[in-house]
Amino acid sequence: MRVLKNAGRGLAAGCFVLAGSSVALAGAWDTLGIGSSELLFAPEDFVVEGSVTYVDRNVDYDITAAAVAGLGPVTTGPVSSRATPNIWNYQGALKFGITDNADCLARINNPLSIEEEMDPDWRGRFSGYETQARTFAFDATCAYRFQVGEGRYIRAIAGVKAQDLSYYSKGAHPLAGTAEVDLKADGLDYGWRVGVAYEVPAYAMRASLIYDSQIKSDLSGDTIVGGNKVYDSTASLTLPQSVELNLQSGIAPGWLVSAGVKWVDWSVIDVLSVDSEVAGIGTPVGETVHRKLNFKDGWTVKAGIGHALNEQVSLGSSLQWDRGVGGSYSDTYTFGFGGSYAASKSVKFTLGTAAIYKTAGSGDATNTASGTVNEYDYDASWAYAVNTKIRLSF
Repeated sequence: MRVLKNAGRGLAAGCFVLAGSSVALAGAWDTLGIGSSELLFAPEDFVVEGSVTYVDRNVDYDITAAAVAGLGPVTTGPVSSRATPNIWNYQGALKFGITDNADCLARINNPLSIEEEMDPDWRGRFSGYETQARTFAFDATCAYRFQVGEGRYIRAIAGVKAQDLSYYSKGAHPLAGTAEVDLKADGLDYGWRVGVAYEVPAYAMRASLIYDSQIKSDLSGDTIVGGNKVYDSTASLTLPQSVELNLQSGIAPGWLVSAGVKWVDWSVIDVLSVDSEVAGIGTPVGETVHRKLNFKDGWTVKAGIGHALNEQVSLGSSLQWDRGVGGSYSDTYTFGFGGSYAASKSVKFTLGTAAIYKTAGSGDATNTASGTVNEYDYDASWAYAVNTKIRLSF
């Protein structure tokens, strides 16, 4: 049996540090946050893990300017509207050892998500009151371990990912009632990852560095005006690359500290544009949507500490800062606490909570293609998350 499965196992496997809630924990649309690939390093040969996160969000948009081209300012409807519905996120993962030195991790999840739903009568309704961008992704990552000294190892990490992206938005139309955009990726889009890790299992010490590539996605579908006038529509989007560094170490019997930093190249998404043409004719209509997002790169920094009270019960806490990328994504501070209970050697349950403080900011959803103006502010707010996880290992 390999050293990794014995040395430091009670510490590394017994401690729990809240992985965090979903939504914007690594900036903008990212739901995975820091440490989402930690299961790859699990000491057991075979692990099945499933987790669900519920997030209670509380952000209100306050209109500062709203207008429709040719019709002037919008003066009817409420100035303020709750913009963030409560959401669920999930992940399922399978880790298995191929040999004493080779391990693989397979996952399904929704790594990127946008969920906004405002009052259909609010003053910003002409540039949109509902937006959904959702992903369904598969990824597989493998690592091979090399011994570089007594009790010290290096892992080479590589993987692939496949992702399905959909986008839906709905807003008021000054002449036709409503306008909807409904797009879906033209098949699966692919990316890759590479990384390296250094480990000293006797001290539960590990440093890992993982790079994830960009994913380019072409979408097609319909723009529907007034519920029955349909236009063929297309869009292209480059989803950002990222680099993540994670560190952990035992500091005393039953105690583990961890830290991580993640950079996401959100500045690659500078504009959201949808092009349309008359269905069945092919006559260009032009841009249905053109919004300048002007995102800046995202940075997330996280630190945590965990303590195994005994062979069954562990507690952990974490603190995280995320630099907002602009617009509706301002800085956030997340305070997490959780615990795990090992019902047996093979079954473990985890429950975590988080309080997320979102700083005040402002956004601009103006559609420059149609001339519809939508500028808004939002105050500081708190969101709350609960995460549950079950882990089966053999």
